[in-house]
Amino acid sequence: MQTRKTARALIFDTQGRLLLVRMHDPDVSTEDGYVLPEPYWVTVGGEIDADEDVANAVLREIAEETGLRAVRLGGEVWYTEHVLVMKGEPRLFQETFVLAHVEDTSLSDADWTEDERRVIKGMKWWDMEALAASEEKFFPTSLQRHIPSLARGIIPPAMIMIEP
Repeated sequence: MQTRKTARALIFDTQGRLLLVRMHDPDVSTEDGYVLPEPYWVTVGGEIDADEDVANAVLREIAEETGLRAVRLGGEVWYTEHVLVMKGEPRLFQETFVLAHVEDTSLSDADWTEDERRVIKGMKWWDMEALAASEEKFFPTSLQRHIPSLARGIIPPAMIMIEP
């Protein structure tokens, strides 16, 4: 099984809102072949290139997916692993989540790839109250449980393992 190391961004604005991406990719399924029928929300991020570290990868992904370039990184706060099947090939996702802060909230899709244009349905700045109350599907599935402390500025002293 191939390993896919990914860098994911937990991007907060000055109002304490979290940026999430709404997407639906019919080419991605669970190990047993289940494809989610409806769009879901994920953090900004993607695969780490061979010549990148996590910080450089997350800054690149933020710029490509959102157009945001004035980004202040915090640190690596969460980690998770899970298997997904992409276009029929199982892959072990090893995901590192990095805290990021921005002042400018203007978003752009100018640098999206053709694949991103196919699967991304939108982006939204979520306030913590709306995020906590939402019954929509989020990934990681533990996002709603773990994000409030980060939003309040409580940063774990070391990276923590979360549920995918």
